[in-house]
Amino acid sequence: MSVVPYLFYGKFITRSAMSTAAQPDLQPGRAYRTRDLRQWSANPTRLAKRLVREGKLHQAAHGLFYAPVPSRFGPAPPEETELLRAFFAGSPFIISGPPRWNALGLGATAMFATTLVYNTRRTGEFTFDGQRYLLRRVLFPENPPPEYFVVDLIQHRDMAGVSLAEVEERLIATLKLGRWDRELLHEMAERYGTKATLALVERCLAAAGEAS
Repeated sequence: MSVVPYLFYGKFITRSAMSTAAQPDLQPGRAYRTRDLRQWSANPTRLAKRLVREGKLHQAAHGLFYAPVPSRFGPAPPEETELLRAFFAGSPFIISGPPRWNALGLGATAMFATTLVYNTRRTGEFTFDGQRYLLRRVLFPENPPPEYFVVDLIQHRDMAGVSLAEVEERLIATLKLGRWDRELLHEMAERYGTKATLALVERCLAAAGEAS
């Protein structure tokens, strides 16, 4: 009985090659979706889990990670806008709510733990890195001027904890001081406000004009 030799055509994988793992060039302070890791691995999910174990990535939410920023107090998270940029995959968004409303000087003093984010893709409540976000899919200008947030405050006065009468009174007063661009305020109300909001803005513009 003759012995037929077995010929192997291929490459032997050495132990060092088997142990070599992808070492992504992660930027501190940058957020990543799982799919962003495909540039370093054919299995981005497995790569993400390994990088989290190694402390090179922190998980902010399902499928959302960030490379922490070294600091004297330990690894720090990225800017809030960076997490949102990655989550929305580069689509437009703006942050609204108390930080914007309270700065207008129209009586709003609301404080709440949830960050209000307008965007073009998602609606719902989400938690990123322990912080709660209320996402709303609405129309908004790409680079919103302060006049847009005046309109936004009027339409969310209940959330802002201010009465309609107080907003109207203060808006008239600040219009008299020349604080707002009148034409732009009217445009923002017309494009992004309800009919009731537009009527209020026009009433305030008329009252401020008569008194000036």
